[in-house]
Amino acid sequence: MTEEKLVYQACPSQITNLKTFVLAAFLIGVIIAIAVLTAEPLVYLLLVVPILFAGWKWLQTRNIKLSITTQRLIVSQGVFNRSTHETELYRVRDTAVSEPFWSRLFGLGTVQVFTTDEDAPTHTFDGYHKPHWIKDQIRNNAEICRRAMRWGNDNVIFNPLSP
Repeated sequence: MTEEKLVYQACPSQITNLKTFVLAAFLIGVIIAIAVLTAEPLVYLLLVVPILFAGWKWLQTRNIKLSITTQRLIVSQGVFNRSTHETELYRVRDTAVSEPFWSRLFGLGTVQVFTTDEDAPTHTFDGYHKPHWIKDQIRNNAEICRRAMRWGNDNVIFNPLSP
């Protein structure tokens, strides 16, 4: 087979954490209001909770990496403990894209990949820019891989009349 080349590599958009960030900002506002109204400076220590929660969600999303090569689909995720799952593209059977209204406002979508891989028969990539382009790259490279594998078996000439 030919040399493997990187086609696409990205992390999901932080827009997927929009609800978390809005909630954290609201809680920060509430904590500051309570601290001002009660004139108790120790209440400001509670600001650590929503800030750390929002920071953790940001870090989790930032540490998800989708890589598409000419032969494999590689998903790596984890902040402290990293796990990587690879799926050979010839195992990809179908793809789908969904674009909910709020995601479409930011040009984002969800790509689903259905495979024959027993460990992970379905991959869901939520919050990526240009989801149709990503789907097309997976589909096109999967077809190229399948054709290359078939060529290895199809080039044998079978003659049933030979001894």
